[in-house]
Amino acid sequence: MIEMRDGEFLQADVYVPSGPGPFETILIQTPYSKENFLNLPMGLGSNVDAQPYAWVIADWRGFYGSSGAVSNGGERGEDGYDLCEWITLQTWHADRIGTWGPSALGKVQYETAFEHHPNHVCAVPLVAHPQFTYNDYFFGGVLEESKLQQLDALGYGLSPTVLANPYYSNLWSVAEALSWTPSEIHIPTLQIGGWYDINIDKMMEWYEDVRNNALLAVRDEQWLLVGPWVHGGTGIAYVGSSIQGELTYPNAAGVCDDMALDFFAYYLLDAPNNWGATDLITYYEMGSNQWASSNSATINSTSTNTIYLDDNSVLSSSIGSGSTAFDCDPNDPSPTIGGATLSTSLDQGPYDQSALLTRDDVIAFSSSELDQDLQVSGKITLDVYFESNQADGDIAVRLIDEYPDNRNMLITDGIRRMRLRNGYTASDESLITPGTVYNMVIELPFTNYTWEAGHKMKILLSGNSDSRWNVNLQNGGPMYQPGISNTATISIHHSAAYPSSITLPGNNDFLATEKITSTSLRVFPNPAQNFIVYESDHVINDVELYDLTGRKIALTHNELISKVEFEKLHPGSYIINFKGSDFNEKRTIIIQ
Repeated sequence: MIEMRDGEFLQADVYVPSGPGPFETILIQTPYSKENFLNLPMGLGSNVDAQPYAWVIADWRGFYGSSGAVSNGGERGEDGYDLCEWITLQTWHADRIGTWGPSALGKVQYETAFEHHPNHVCAVPLVAHPQFTYNDYFFGGVLEESKLQQLDALGYGLSPTVLANPYYSNLWSVAEALSWTPSEIHIPTLQIGGWYDINIDKMMEWYEDVRNNALLAVRDEQWLLVGPWVHGGTGIAYVGSSIQGELTYPNAAGVCDDMALDFFAYYLLDAPNNWGATDLITYYEMGSNQWASSNSATINSTSTNTIYLDDNSVLSSSIGSGSTAFDCDPNDPSPTIGGATLSTSLDQGPYDQSALLTRDDVIAFSSSELDQDLQVSGKITLDVYFESNQADGDIAVRLIDEYPDNRNMLITDGIRRMRLRNGYTASDESLITPGTVYNMVIELPFTNYTWEAGHKMKILLSGNSDSRWNVNLQNGGPMYQPGISNTATISIHHSAAYPSSITLPGNNDFLATEKITSTSLRVFPNPAQNFIVYESDHVINDVELYDLTGRKIALTHNELISKVEFEKLHPGSYIINFKGSDFNEKRTIIIQ
């Protein structure tokens, strides 16, 4: 029992090797019972004598064997400082203290680091960031219901505070500011995350901010490792395992443990292992399934490419036409199938979404088979134009890799609430007027992925994803209150006037110059003046020309010689639509 500064006690297990000491110490602080660490982490197991560290594993204040309660929000960090102080007084301890742990055990490492104990020299937080943030609970303005329920089951008791604040408010603003202090990082860190982790988006932002704002002396001693891993804690997959969801990554197994052990050996034992020469970011390129590295502060691509939603469930390099509608019934919501979840009732990680394609309330848009790799690194966004016949609703997005064997594997997903399309404060709220087309941007979490040649890029759109996110009743009433549910007809527009599109962070310029739709079509000359000629392996029955406002322009189509003539037009971009009995394809042409 270790006494804290306010007279409360934390209960800890202490593991000391039997060999000659003293030893450098690794500290773990957990809300999930120190008894879960009867086997030491990082593959060290139960043989305490086979490794060079002493370990202190303490229950959080108010959890399991420890007394006290959190009142002002600062006790966790203060307790971490006091544990470090107690360790320094023990005869078996040498000098330095490192910290380790995932999720909540990672967050408390940051809180401890912010207190700046002089013997706390390094930290390894896994799948964690320090901030208490609105977006963690209301992604896109939608309550992540299963996550909040899981956290309540674990004893955090957050529901009253979270549910009382469904809009972004001063409470969230203050909480976020107080818990986001990258300048308070004064020690080296190895931050470990996973592409299928609930925290990856904020972790990438936090790491970049730390690299730019940590104490100058350690600014270039901040490392980041991101693997193809889930958050863990609710299934067989965990950070560092090879099996993740329905996929297996043999070359990712154990990498996090190996790097953490090297990091600790370098900073706690002065081991000559050349850790300092390690590239600052090591990351797994999903899809191509290989490791890469960088010394930049971020791997976010500054280049982007845009593709458009179109008729016939197509993702196209040209602006589309028309719209696609689906009905959404809150009493029969589309289910969550894997992803970056946190619930014992949901699977975690990459799972096949093919079952969703059989539902009438899920629509898909797909590229044709890619003839070269398509690589993204950063946040993919959907800029969607929609209308609904109900006062409110959600649009859920699932990003997919369609394999050559027809599996539809989930990469990442997101959602946004229609009434909060303009922002997340109460003053931003605006209900839907039936018959009106609205615009909304849905931002997906940071990912790094390669669709390999022969695969297809696909997105699925629906009105919900149950039970990860709260199911919108679509009645326009108060959120998260019981009420009558309404079935909504939601239309996704993808025309010249309403060009729904996906922005991809990456250098994929071939998307703008090569078709990703399903037919063989050449249009020339382009730029043109008053005519174009086309070649196609399909019979073209009709041709339409539009300007970018959606205005249809008169033209003459001569099928016999595959020529289209039009009146003299103002210079600029135009959309030309070719129609056949089995296809509908568009091209952007430049008029000089």
